[in-house]
Amino acid sequence: MSRRNLAVPVKLWALACTITGISLTVNPVLTCVLTSVGFAYLAEQRNWRFLRSMGMFYVVLAILLCWIRFYDFHPVVFSEFYVLMFWNLAPVFLVSWDLITTPPGELAAFLSRIHMPTSVILGLLVMFRFFPTMKSEVKRVWLSMRNRGLTTFTQLVSHPAVSCEYVLVPLLLRCLQIADQLSVSAVSRGAERPGGRGSYYGKSAGFRDYIWLTVWTVVTVGFLSIGGVRV
Repeated sequence: MSRRNLAVPVKLWALACTITGISLTVNPVLTCVLTSVGFAYLAEQRNWRFLRSMGMFYVVLAILLCWIRFYDFHPVVFSEFYVLMFWNLAPVFLVSWDLITTPPGELAAFLSRIHMPTSVILGLLVMFRFFPTMKSEVKRVWLSMRNRGLTTFTQLVSHPAVSCEYVLVPLLLRCLQIADQLSVSAVSRGAERPGGRGSYYGKSAGFRDYIWLTVWTVVTVGFLSIGGVRV
């Protein structure tokens, strides 16, 4: 089932609302409200893959937080601070990743409509495409290492520095190649052409977009009203 992306202004507004709510109020219980809205927000767009992975991660955080709060559990590998930090930042992770994985054409079309400079548009597109691209490249490098027998537990433990080198060197070289490809692709599509440009993505805001604009506004105002504003 294909995704049903909301308009880019809605995604930017959702990110602004979550950042505002988390920045001005510190309440782990009320944070669940923003996170629940974030999960519903992803479900509305049928982003099932990220929804499943983030859902499992959130359940693990909830279990750890309950153990720390009620059973005086103290993790050995990481501090309780990081558990609480990821718990509070979960809504921001949800909406920011949804924005990052927005098709570049939709993002560029919206930024062009608000007369954003071309250099800024290209910079933002490259930045937003960095994380998904790096994820796929790391996966390819790892598969290549596994085919050569370099990902065994003995290899990783006995030679950690060499294992890191096997990952970082091809990854850095691949990043240079991707930078050249993105540059050539942008130039071939008329990025350096002066004047206005049209776009295949001429999507305007619809009923679903206005509904979610209202939802995020009401939830954020209620979140700040109940939790109070931290000064």
